[in-house]
Amino acid sequence: ALDLSRLTPQDAARFLTQATFGPTPTAIEALVSKGYGAWITEQITAVPPSSHRAETMHDFNRNQTVGGTGNRDPVTQAYQRPGGPHRQAAWWKIAVTGPDQLRQRVAFALSQILVASDANGTIAQWQEGAANYYDIFVNHAFGNFRTILEEVTLSPMMGIYLSSLRSAKATFNARGEPTSLPDENYAREVMQLFTIGLHELNPDGTLRLDPNGLPIPTYTQETIVQVAKVFTGWGYANATPGATANANLFRGSPANYIEPMMLWPAFHDDTAKTIVGGRVLPAGQDGMKDLKDTLDALFEHPNTGPFIARQLIQRLVTSNPSPGYIYRVARAFANNGAGVRGDLAAVVRALLLDYEARSPDVAATATFGKLKEPLLVATALLRGFGGASNSGRYNIPNPEGALGQAALRSPTVFNFFEPNFVLPGAVAEAGLYAPEYQILNDTTALTQLNFHYRSEERRVGKECRSRW
Repeated sequence: ALDLSRLTPQDAARFLTQATFGPTPTAIEALVSKGYGAWITEQITAVPPSSHRAETMHDFNRNQTVGGTGNRDPVTQAYQRPGGPHRQAAWWKIAVTGPDQLRQRVAFALSQILVASDANGTIAQWQEGAANYYDIFVNHAFGNFRTILEEVTLSPMMGIYLSSLRSAKATFNARGEPTSLPDENYAREVMQLFTIGLHELNPDGTLRLDPNGLPIPTYTQETIVQVAKVFTGWGYANATPGATANANLFRGSPANYIEPMMLWPAFHDDTAKTIVGGRVLPAGQDGMKDLKDTLDALFEHPNTGPFIARQLIQRLVTSNPSPGYIYRVARAFANNGAGVRGDLAAVVRALLLDYEARSPDVAATATFGKLKEPLLVATALLRGFGGASNSGRYNIPNPEGALGQAALRSPTVFNFFEPNFVLPGAVAEAGLYAPEYQILNDTTALTQLNFHYRSEERRVGKECRSRW
């Protein structure tokens, strides 16, 4: 057993590498003084969270001439510009200087699991909406995963990204042939990527096998078809009295990129549905009840705990957690000690204080740890060396060009790299996963170094003034 009550500066630096966007001398000193448990509690209880939406709009209002103008947001009446310069500037400022480091680091991890991306052109035009989506993870980083799941599902950004927005029940011609069918995109990804994965898991994250030694699918194509019906009838929020009785408004309602999508009952499929696990949703129940029942079924599925636990461990601590490590964190997901399932504060505490996360002996093994993500390399350098901006603006546009990665700008719903990516060669032969290596290639190996070199060039002779 480890004595976690006493820690060295080296211990503190390693912990802060996992739990923040990079250790600083001040943070190391504070952690050594407070101890792990007190520091985590302080971070969990600190309010208010640093808001990406608020900082994005603050950056825009302060720098209107920097970003140019674009389309007008119908909710805020603030101009937005494709490409996300203000949201990116907000992300970098909060990552480098925000006091709620653990919350922000967990939010970043969650944003890489429940992915929406402003690589999508429509989302890119609405930076405030994209920032508002990111704040789902910020606001609930220590809340309940079930809450995140519902807010993500009803986010107009997700509705745009995975095309559940304005998906409608099937229509048929006079011969009874379908002329349109519900969109299946979100139904597939909410199962495959956001909750239960492709195959049934044991509580420790290992695969359950059938009598023939083969993995057991968690769902079928027919399950996707049925779940797609659940996500029909959801459109932009509209406060017009009697809006849902107006069929034209379902398709033509003004875009609202901030408020959760609302149900337009005439377009919801109210037939009976057999969803994941064989659960039957009865015909004629309210569309919101269909949605809540489906999200409950996914949240309560035995796969969800180990599936999410493993990926959070990968994002914060190590690419190849042992089954025992996954089991212990998944157990905290299943029950926080007070009978509550999905409590992310309990999950994060269990994850960071686990023996495998804190043991120097485990850390010294060749299979432990992870390649640091390019964004985390950059933020750690900035924090460690006191990177600052005289203007207060952390303008690093399009970092995915040089770094191969940018917050909330993945090229696909599978994130910049996948949790099961295997690097050919010695790593693969050792049976290990190496997610971050998926974006390390001949080009990014050079552009990442050049990014940091250019940052240093801008610093020299300027007495550490603004580098951007």
